Amino acid sequence: MKILGKIFGSDKVTEGLYNGVDAAFFTPEEKARHMLDLLKAYEPFKLIQRVLSTMVTCVYLGVWVISAIIYICSLFFDPCSVDLGCTFSQFQTVSKDLATMNNDTLGLPFATIMALYFGGGMLEGAIRAKK
Repeated sequence: MKILGKIFGSDKVTEGLYNGVDAAFFTPEEKARHMLDLLKAYEPFKLIQRVLSTMVTCVYLGVWVISAIIYICSLFFDPCSVDLGCTFSQFQTVSKDLATMNNDTLGLPFATIMALYFGGGMLEGAIRAKK
């Protein structure tokens, strides 16, 4: 080390060269430490992922529950009232329209967020199983 330090002018250059070569090869311990650091870095992402999935799921399922309640309520109304039209069919139409709008507007974001939330773990597990 002293000879290389004299040739290149300082010991810091040789230490940097040694550290660079050492860093080029991962030992199993370094790989494990790197994986733990990576998991620590992903913690904020996992938190926001859970928040997004919870928000979208609550809204999506809430609209489905409201649609189901409207449909169930329509079964207990008098099918045709006097001169006011048929409330049974109106409530069923509203319920079906609400369910269709829910799928058209929130269906794709819900499916995408759920695929990202659960698909990442499944994909990672499949890759590990294949190795």
